[in-house]
Amino acid sequence: MAANKKFFLIATAIICVPFSGLAQAQNFSEITASETVDPSAPDANEKVVFTKPTSNEISNDNIADLMNKEEFEQYTAAKAYAERGSTYTLGPTDLIEILVQRHPEVSGQYLINNEGKIQYEFVGDIPLAGMTKEKAAVMIAKTLETYIVNPQVTIKIVGFNSKIVYVVGEVGRPGKILMRGDTITIREALLEAGLPLLTAKNTEASMFTPSTSGKVERRKVNINSLLFKGDLRQNFVMKPGDTLYVPATFWAKAMRVISPITEPVGQAASAGATVAGTGN
Repeated sequence: MAANKKFFLIATAIICVPFSGLAQAQNFSEITASETVDPSAPDANEKVVFTKPTSNEISNDNIADLMNKEEFEQYTAAKAYAERGSTYTLGPTDLIEILVQRHPEVSGQYLINNEGKIQYEFVGDIPLAGMTKEKAAVMIAKTLETYIVNPQVTIKIVGFNSKIVYVVGEVGRPGKILMRGDTITIREALLEAGLPLLTAKNTEASMFTPSTSGKVERRKVNINSLLFKGDLRQNFVMKPGDTLYVPATFWAKAMRVISPITEPVGQAASAGATVAGTGN
């Protein structure tokens, strides 16, 4: 019995020694997330520390070197717009719904008139143009404090009508785009307009910004680079009143000139063939 016990202990030791070495070799607990071990180090137990880069993003300084001043300003504006999201300030023709908790008599939908005001019960006209819905709620709550103890006011925008941009030309749904913010990017405007058609010349689009001085600012837009190559330098920020024009290709224009001429000839030929067939 003693001999068997001695043999079992020796066999267990022989089997466990390689696995204990393997467990030691596979121990990564001392290596942090920002460190790696150099396998080419002369001593296997020697640890060489490498610092991993914290970010793969290109710095603004490097981006600025690749762009001119105008392109860099447009790039940073579009990036900031995407990061912060869009805000919306109320304006004429917007329709809002005011909800006053426990007071339905002063709740309801109100249209902001051309003077930027709403006609509110018991109070009169309240100017709200230029305010966000949160600031407008505070304004109405302060106004109602004379009549209601601690009024709880919530405002919801029902109709976004005061801010408009235009997308015309070779797009799926040309016309005006009702904005849900004070600004909108060209990419978002194109999505709202149904994207460019196959007849669009995507490399020669233009954005027009009106001016009170009569001098219209024009910027060329390469929609092809924006939509299909991800070039954010072309994703200009549009403001209310701006127009994006997507022109047609040369062949699309040519076919539209030729079609009115060839269509009557084709109809006449079809009618003649029908008459000849009837006569037989």
